[in-house]
Amino acid sequence: MTFNQGICDSCGRSSENLKQIRRGGRIKVCSCCNGWVRMSLRRTRRVPAWIRPDPNMSIGERVEMRDRFQQMRDSHGQGIWAGRRMIFEMGFPYLGPLNDGAWGVALPTMELQESPNNGSLPYLANDVIIEELAKLEDAGVMHLPTNPLLRKQIAHILRGDCGLANKRRFITGLFIWLTGEDEFLARDPEPWARSFQFLQEVVNDLGDRATFVDDYIRVTGSSGNFYRIRPRTHPPYYTISRERNERNASICIDPVNAHTVVFGDILVNLVLALYDDQVSARHIDTLAPHVFGEQRVRRGGQHGRNANIEHLWRRALGNMPGEQRDHRDLFNQWRRVIDRFQTNLDDWSEEEEEE
Repeated sequence: MTFNQGICDSCGRSSENLKQIRRGGRIKVCSCCNGWVRMSLRRTRRVPAWIRPDPNMSIGERVEMRDRFQQMRDSHGQGIWAGRRMIFEMGFPYLGPLNDGAWGVALPTMELQESPNNGSLPYLANDVIIEELAKLEDAGVMHLPTNPLLRKQIAHILRGDCGLANKRRFITGLFIWLTGEDEFLARDPEPWARSFQFLQEVVNDLGDRATFVDDYIRVTGSSGNFYRIRPRTHPPYYTISRERNERNASICIDPVNAHTVVFGDILVNLVLALYDDQVSARHIDTLAPHVFGEQRVRRGGQHGRNANIEHLWRRALGNMPGEQRDHRDLFNQWRRVIDRFQTNLDDWSEEEEEE
């Protein structure tokens, strides 16, 4: 469904032709945010609607709880807490417990309020406990506790027998386990919105050489190459390709310390790097072959002296002066210098005499 005018739930800007995403609660997004929000919601599609942060908890409190879980994971090792890059079977990072010992640490980490003593809690049959814990398994919790007392305590919390505040705080913990902090559902709305506003400003400032097309960003590099930045389901949550005849050649680019910035800012860095690809390719080895050409190698795959002068010339200078008529003489001078360094002559005087 498309709306003529409204506010994008992602970037917070007024936009025409907003698109509605039913998954995640009827979210309205602009053309810039649409593909990235849809893919994020796809990654978190198994998180049911009942698992959402406590509305009474601030963003800071949620961040503090996430930090405590990450600290417990790091201090207790991967035997108890799952590393972020360890598990992707569920389609999203998992930060929850993997055994009963981790469950025993997780509950105090949530800082639940003091619960009524066992005498004031209602009796729970085993079938009821199994039913309550099955909700966690369906949501994606990878290990259910086996200790009977621990199972009963969690069932009471889920039913609300220990108070609504404890239930909401426990569910907030579940949300943090199942949803990565770089996902749309777990975003800090203000920084997320600012980053995508910045992305729109950068793309608009680049004129015809950058644009939002369908669900991807198309960038024209200074080399004349055409690139696409698309969303994807697995980390790093984007894919880059160069348009090449009827096929697109994939390019692996992983910005340094990308995990420390908001996702929209990562996209800005990628757009700017591809926009000036002749400079970027000098520092990004995976981009260099697409800008300067492939290096030639000896038979058998052994890397020897690079005999591809065109590749070396472009890599050395980035922008060939020869492509501009006013610099033809300068081009010829530099070209002779580069060519000389690619020969095996021991005595340059021989080559000079031949000229």
